[in-house]
Amino acid sequence: MRSLLDRPGIDRVIRSTPVLAWRLLVLFALAATPVADASGGPAGTGVHQPRVTAALRGYTRLGRAAYEDALRSAQRLREVVHTFLDHPSPDGLASARQAWIDCRDDYGRTEAFRFSGGPIDGVDPKTGENGPEGRINSWPVDEAYLDYVIGQPHGGLISDVSVPMTEQTLIGRNGADEDAEVTLGYHAIEFLLWGQDTSATGPGDRSFTDYRPDDPIRERRRTCLELETGLLVHDLGRVVDGWRPEPGHFPATLLAMDPAQALGLALSGPATLAGFELASERIGVPLASNRQEDEQSCFSDNTHRDIAADLEGIALVLEGSAGSPGLLSAIGALDPERAADIRARLARARALAYAIVPPFDAVLRSPATDPRRATLEALAGELIGLAGSIQRAGAASGVAVVIGGGN
Repeated sequence: MRSLLDRPGIDRVIRSTPVLAWRLLVLFALAATPVADASGGPAGTGVHQPRVTAALRGYTRLGRAAYEDALRSAQRLREVVHTFLDHPSPDGLASARQAWIDCRDDYGRTEAFRFSGGPIDGVDPKTGENGPEGRINSWPVDEAYLDYVIGQPHGGLISDVSVPMTEQTLIGRNGADEDAEVTLGYHAIEFLLWGQDTSATGPGDRSFTDYRPDDPIRERRRTCLELETGLLVHDLGRVVDGWRPEPGHFPATLLAMDPAQALGLALSGPATLAGFELASERIGVPLASNRQEDEQSCFSDNTHRDIAADLEGIALVLEGSAGSPGLLSAIGALDPERAADIRARLARARALAYAIVPPFDAVLRSPATDPRRATLEALAGELIGLAGSIQRAGAASGVAVVIGGGN
């Protein structure tokens, strides 16, 4: 039986689906895809087990290297922000913004390692704590919770001098009552660098003068930005530490599992990122709502690059890199035909991601017949198809690939 994910015209269904119905459509489509028995099958035994084990070892090397890149670029952002705060200027703010954009490219390539029980969002077996993903990449952001916005020139935590501006405050206030109450991570920093985006053709345009010293509120904003970048480096360092190859860390735990179970976990990351997180939450929902607030990097207008970086991360996990095989090498050993289907779907999705015309929020305001909107609709359809193809490949090999919003 053909899966709903493969039905012709899935992008046309997307085009006319309201937000809630869209989310239900994606979940129904993914749930309709056959899933293997979690006990495993050919991947765990037989002639191809060495290929599966080699792919899993490659996966752990790729994950550590990707997060090390993200950490290095966050450290660079922290340094550039420090320089800017020492001598606020238009050029200094522009440099800090570019460093943030560079960070996002590196972090985007790590997101295919989410949803696999790893250090970013899994539960630490030693402490019982969840990984720091919610501190690193939370969105959407309620701007007025953190700083001033149009109509509220003295609003937000930064203007509330009764609350100390400390690490403890920012950590405690992050998502305190609502998910959108974001005080940590990339998107809080993004808002502090760009400010509210009120332009139909470009990003936010916060002035560098917001960071001049010798004013109580501006001093709090300066402290906030400095603390934000430092906490981002700390949290990414925690993830990198979790990818160390020594016993007691995620790679050793993964490689000690039954190979079928480990392969299923690893494949669940790119499948969930493609079919649930990207297709639904980051593309389908904003297309259905037409609200700029549902755009991921809405202050900087960087969402098109975010999506492309996520696709590069999916490609990294599936295809590998020099010296480290991707998971498709294991799938190809088990089922060459299904591996070829995944490669073809991935290539189409990557091409569509790079065809997105920025800014993303302008597409959200466009009419239903706008070709820019059609590109995003087609990309969402391809991503759902890619997720289903990964899940079917797993099912055919006795590997359980779980797609959804959890781990």
